[in-house]
Amino acid sequence: MPISTRKVFVPVAELSFTDESQTPKWRVFSGYEAVGPGTSRETTDGMVWSVSPCEWTVLGDRPDDSVDLTHVRSMFRLTGAEAPGLINRVCALDLGDGMFPDGAAARTLLAGIATEIVRDDEQGSPSYLLLPSSSFGTYVRNVIIDAGAEFGLVSPPNETL
Repeated sequence: MPISTRKVFVPVAELSFTDESQTPKWRVFSGYEAVGPGTSRETTDGMVWSVSPCEWTVLGDRPDDSVDLTHVRSMFRLTGAEAPGLINRVCALDLGDGMFPDGAAARTLLAGIATEIVRDDEQGSPSYLLLPSSSFGTYVRNVIIDAGAEFGLVSPPNETL
């Protein structure tokens, strides 16, 4: 019996990929000093993270003295056991639990695009917020959908950004 050389990609785990770009996002420059660079935390204002000193991003209600990032940053959520492997197809950041645990935040290149990545696990499953500039939102979305085909990720019909 001949050996088949055809590649077959079988979904190995359930993945969820959603566009959450309309979530209000704010940049602030003071008031969240307890959230150090490279970390995130839930606060009374919403989720807060920092990827550089003296600069924080807040999801949720508008904090005092903030700059609106809602329309300049796209935001996607990728959730599932295979999410780290999928992201690592297009990003060199080590997403292993020891290096990038729940609550970690970083600014890195994802498919060559500067992107903030925040690990925000949901119900014990790895979950990542991906925040590229909105001008690259469609590109990043398409790259994730393409890289995710191997993992069974499909784009819903007629979905637009």
